Amino acid sequence: MRDEDFREDDDWDEEDWERFLQKADVRNAKYMELFETLHNHPDCDDLIAKEMGWDHKHEDCDVKNKSCDDCEKNKDCHIYEIDQIFDKSIECHDATERDIEDVKKITAYKRSYEFCIRLREYFKSNKGIETDEDARDAIVASSIVPVKIAGGHGMGYEKDSLCGNIANCKRSLKNASKCIYLLEIVRASATFPDSDINILIGEAIKVEREVIKWIEELRSRIWWR
Repeated sequence: MRDEDFREDDDWDEEDWERFLQKADVRNAKYMELFETLHNHPDCDDLIAKEMGWDHKHEDCDVKNKSCDDCEKNKDCHIYEIDQIFDKSIECHDATERDIEDVKKITAYKRSYEFCIRLREYFKSNKGIETDEDARDAIVASSIVPVKIAGGHGMGYEKDSLCGNIANCKRSLKNASKCIYLLEIVRASATFPDSDINILIGEAIKVEREVIKWIEELRSRIWWR
């Protein structure tokens, strides 16, 4: 995370958050690709730091007694950025039991999660799923829908995070629409019974509508614009 990408005193809207999430996706993907390639190399950290554009070395830091978040050098510190990346990647595993129960109360999450399970079970119980790439991609898209809603919920509903929550839910909506599109391709291929796929498409559309309703609900809470 760089200072120019994120400044706490900014009043970010949905588009600001979306740009930030896109940049984070790209940098996270680049880091993970480099780590997979170089993790056995003796100079792994230095090579990754060079490729990522991190010049400041933690071992040379002269402000070790200061919080990394408050350090004026953190924008150039590869250790700090690695920590930020891994913090983001494990966020979903830190949810408390109460958090889980709270997110289950969101209708869009509940319906999308149930649909994801239903879709996976349907295709796995029918022959041909191993060779139907569109069906597999539809399952993946459906699984991202509740994950992004839960991720948005985890960000919170306060002024400094609500638009980030919405940006996550917009990604959920994008995957709900993608799932419908892929199921329509599956239906056209005639690999599975039309009647079954029509029912699944109908359920996917209901999921999409619930996500839209949830985004509208979140937007209604923005009182400062």
